[in-house]
Amino acid sequence: MPTRDPLQALLRVRRLGVDDARRALADSLRAEEQAAAALTAVDMTIRQETEAACRLDADDAVVEQFARWLRRVQDSQRDARAARDAAELMTAQARGVLSAARAAVRATEAMLERQAAIRAGSAARSEQAVLDETGQQAHHRGGEK
Repeated sequence: MPTRDPLQALLRVRRLGVDDARRALADSLRAEEQAAAALTAVDMTIRQETEAACRLDADDAVVEQFARWLRRVQDSQRDARAARDAAELMTAQARGVLSAARAAVRATEAMLERQAAIRAGSAARSEQAVLDETGQQAHHRGGEK
């Protein structure tokens, strides 16, 4: 049964973490887009209704009705703005999580590269030691004759 390198296992887990972070960021971006669209819709409605109430042919009843409506819709506007702000914050946090997950993968890859370099150096030293020993044995045998 082959021995498993714990760093390889860690790298696989960290790459899964990057995948999860990417999905979370995509979800956050979708939520942010939806919240921004909802705020834009409320703002557009307010703009259109304001223009209608400000027309010269609008009577006092229309203007008074608009004023009442505007107070109510401003609550919706505040809620939509708060939802957009919260979604932007979640997106920023998701970006940070993804950045940290990517950094963890890079760090693990660097550790694996160092480990491979150490193994290669150790193998080279072992090979050199065998060559040195063989050379010394040959030298001793030559001196015994």
